Amino acid sequence: MLSPARRVGAWISEKDWAWAFSSTAYRSWAWNVGVLLLVSSAAHHNFPTTSSSVVSPSSPSSPSPSLSHPSSFSPAHPPPPPFLPATPASATSSYDSQGPQLSRIRNSSGGGGGGGGIGSQNSIFSSIGSSGSTMLDTQLLKVLFAIFILVFWTVFWVIHVISIIYGYRKLHRRRALPMDGEPGVMGVSILKPLVGTPMDPNLMTNLETFFTLNYPKFELLFCIQEEGDPSIMIVQQLMKKHPHVDASYFIGGVEVGVNPKINNMQPGYLAAKHELVLVSDSGLLMKEDTLTDMVAHMTPDVGIVHQMPFTCDRKGWPAILEKVYFGTSHARMYLFLGLLDAFGLRVNCCTGMSCLMRKKVLDEDGGISAFGVYLAEDYFFAKYIQGRGWGIRISSQPACQNAGTTRVKGFLSRLTRWCKLRIAMVPHTLFLEPLSECMVLGLIASWAGAVLLRADYLTFFLFHTLTWSLADWIMLNIVQNGPPPFSKFEFVISWLFREISAIFIFVHAVWNPVISWRHKSFKLRWGGIAEPVNTKVAVM
Repeated sequence: MLSPARRVGAWISEKDWAWAFSSTAYRSWAWNVGVLLLVSSAAHHNFPTTSSSVVSPSSPSSPSPSLSHPSSFSPAHPPPPPFLPATPASATSSYDSQGPQLSRIRNSSGGGGGGGGIGSQNSIFSSIGSSGSTMLDTQLLKVLFAIFILVFWTVFWVIHVISIIYGYRKLHRRRALPMDGEPGVMGVSILKPLVGTPMDPNLMTNLETFFTLNYPKFELLFCIQEEGDPSIMIVQQLMKKHPHVDASYFIGGVEVGVNPKINNMQPGYLAAKHELVLVSDSGLLMKEDTLTDMVAHMTPDVGIVHQMPFTCDRKGWPAILEKVYFGTSHARMYLFLGLLDAFGLRVNCCTGMSCLMRKKVLDEDGGISAFGVYLAEDYFFAKYIQGRGWGIRISSQPACQNAGTTRVKGFLSRLTRWCKLRIAMVPHTLFLEPLSECMVLGLIASWAGAVLLRADYLTFFLFHTLTWSLADWIMLNIVQNGPPPFSKFEFVISWLFREISAIFIFVHAVWNPVISWRHKSFKLRWGGIAEPVNTKVAVM
């Protein structure tokens, strides 16, 4: 097995990533940025300066700098304090007539006489020296903080570039099964947890794509939570329509923890007879060769193959908003972390929307029931399998979510729930996640650019936002495998809404850590363990 460094070198040596820098989108972006910089530069040089600290010495009406305003002088060249000789008492009125400043200096000498004047000078020298030292320390801290911010900002642009290149090389590059005939194929047990209330209008369409998979050895295990669920009738109709497919369903579930999805799937998992288990959500639409592609990525050193979440082409602005999110900010970090794990760095980015796992590895820990104490069972599936020395890989085909009803409120609720889970499972995201968003990072990076580079704050921020949106547009086209089914104007509106709402989603997740899921409420402890908060306790 190649070392991580050799894998990186072999990957960089490929030449087909150079397409990204020859796209016409970059020429259009360069033109827009050039116009923006010209307009901003002209405005910056034509507006008069409002600084009152610079005064022409030749102007007779210019006031002389006052000792009471030391900030009007440059810290590098502070003015020398006036030499105040000892004065007799008869001259006090002349000093008082020169203003309150000299009067304050004279009074601080402790009464008159030569010794008082020298003492006042020493106090002024020490005061100015300590003030100058404090200002220099403050300036140094400001510069160091600005350097740190710009380095952090640069790292995120490196993540942008790496994710775009890796997404272009990885996604939609389907693999064939390395086998000699059907007997060498690994069998797959597909767990489909179903909750048909409220009924999804696309449920039958989505489920039927699993009956038509072009794979030689698999079984379908439908897990239905309650008796009388309308999804039971749909499953029965599909089983009659496709009698050649090995399919069965289980009703009721088994309570093994607080996670309702694990409880629902437990009977189906116990009945699974193949060596691979695919946990697949009910709202997914599969292509005929998707399962073949996933199994082809299950090499001997890999324990989990998962699909990157994406969406099907649907009508309506909520559907556009979902596609923009899953095809831009979510895809960027998902691909970057997946690449790190491919290089052997043991990074966990797995989601349970569509996740293929080795059953024997799960059985060593007691099966899926051992993960019933967690709400984010997918994260802990991957963490456990990774800890046993197995790798994690991303399939080349994204998971196509195809829910029949989409609402902005429901979408934002999903993002809020996921944010709460990330904070509980990986606490350092409490600090890193808001800084990874476009708007927050752009605001602080613009300040750092103004401090270090003397850049115009507004120009820097607009440059940052325009470039970020362009990189996200390129990423969306890569994940979509072509242009998205909406206009660029719709993309810009949806993108701005997503980026601005991310700030409020994070604040809400921190402010209210209780998670509502499937008509139940849970409270998360550090480490991801969930506890129900709406359980009624009988008082004896």
